Amino acid sequence: MDAVLTDEQRRRFATDGYVVVPGVVGEALLAAADAEIDALVADASAPPGTVGPHFHFLPPARLPAADAALRESGALALAEELVAPHRLSLGLDHIQVALNIPPFPHRPGAPHIDGHRPDQPISSFTLLAAVFLCDESAPDRGNLWVWPGSHRGHQQLFRERGVEVLKPVSGQAILLDPPVWFGPGEPLLARRGDVLLAHFLLGHNIGGNTSAQTRRILYYRLTADGHAERWADTFLDPFTEYAPLRAVAPSEPFVPPPPRPAG
Repeated sequence: MDAVLTDEQRRRFATDGYVVVPGVVGEALLAAADAEIDALVADASAPPGTVGPHFHFLPPARLPAADAALRESGALALAEELVAPHRLSLGLDHIQVALNIPPFPHRPGAPHIDGHRPDQPISSFTLLAAVFLCDESAPDRGNLWVWPGSHRGHQQLFRERGVEVLKPVSGQAILLDPPVWFGPGEPLLARRGDVLLAHFLLGHNIGGNTSAQTRRILYYRLTADGHAERWADTFLDPFTEYAPLRAVAPSEPFVPPPPRPAG
């Protein structure tokens, strides 16, 4: 496909911290990725009785069809539109095959951001891309949950308390004292062949799967050139590496929505 994001998609990414682009990956690339994952799962299946999330992290050389789903579909080019003139690469040198095995009745209460562990240096990147291999157009199909606008909320938190404040709580602002609330979150709805582009600072979490099908998705953690030297700047200004979005970025502070009424 031609790699062109609409003005509305750019505004949505700037405001919400993510956008789902429909129909990016063609069926031939999807089918090749399916076959590759079939072989992976047959060779390294989840332990008996496993339900919920189960992950494989492999270098792109081990997952050439998954790598092609990113590069040959135009998905990588779409992501690079958001960070031009920067270029993006696999920052952690792996592709994640994320399974969500039913039955897993679960609703996450709060988000996290990646790369935060109490005993390790912060490991950040620029943008999370995902290729959907299943129909997740309704909730409770293993959907990723997202907290819209929380990339801006995390910026405010880091400005107030420092860029390493989430290390002791493994990236979970709700565990701070006092806790930080980013809203109730929502399941991300998408169809097979759609692509997710999400800011590193977007809060997210794993949802439940009460369908009859194991959810499969491919995640790519993408890093802009030079990110290692300015990662702290990207925590204090979420558009440091997103120059094309500055003109459409919200000027008002992030205010989280209230909790949903009980019941």
